[in-house]
Amino acid sequence: MNCQVVLQNQTQVKLQLDKNKRVFVIGDLDADLAKFEQALKSVNFDKNHDVLFSLGDVIDRGNDSVKLLQRFIELGVYMSLGNHEHMLLESLLAHDEAYFSLWVKNGGRWHIDASDDELEFVCNYLRKRPLSYLLDYQGVKIGLSHTVSHNWNWLVPSKNKQFAVSALLWERTIAKQKIVEDNLSVDFSIHGHNTTQRAYWLGNTYHIDTNYLGGKPTIVELEPLINQYKAF
Repeated sequence: MNCQVVLQNQTQVKLQLDKNKRVFVIGDLDADLAKFEQALKSVNFDKNHDVLFSLGDVIDRGNDSVKLLQRFIELGVYMSLGNHEHMLLESLLAHDEAYFSLWVKNGGRWHIDASDDELEFVCNYLRKRPLSYLLDYQGVKIGLSHTVSHNWNWLVPSKNKQFAVSALLWERTIAKQKIVEDNLSVDFSIHGHNTTQRAYWLGNTYHIDTNYLGGKPTIVELEPLINQYKAF
């Protein structure tokens, strides 16, 4: 699918994180604030000392799209875009009828009851989110994005923005074909998008979209995950 608005979002943000901080990654939230708060409580998240990344698809399906993004700001969450955020941006800012139809059919009807100020807030916030993050943490390189293509180069991201959007927001090949070969441009990467009852590894990609099928979002701490991956 063609896109206009999201082509202006950064493809990747690189971050070097304090090795002594706890760093967490959370999967798709589907606009459920209560489940998000439960996930934070389950790991005793402390916004003053811990770091949290979201893999996108924060909005749609549930009732708390706006409230979740407001909460993200309060907590200083690093969020990458998902395909649902992409659909919203193209629908509301580019007035793309194909995206709008797809968005409404897949959980976007909440926008009908939202105020103009709320929709403006959401659009302004999402336009500033990148498609992915590349982390340097405890000597390990970790890619974070909503999804990823098997041939994505984390160290030299494609300058073809249409391909980047497809590869990082929509791609399902790794999960559908169960591709287990490692992507050698990072130690490992973490993704949502492909629904599953339990988080799982395919090669060095870790898939954590458990909210839709599993009943609650997965929140994972990076340090234990690093140790788990090294033990393979």
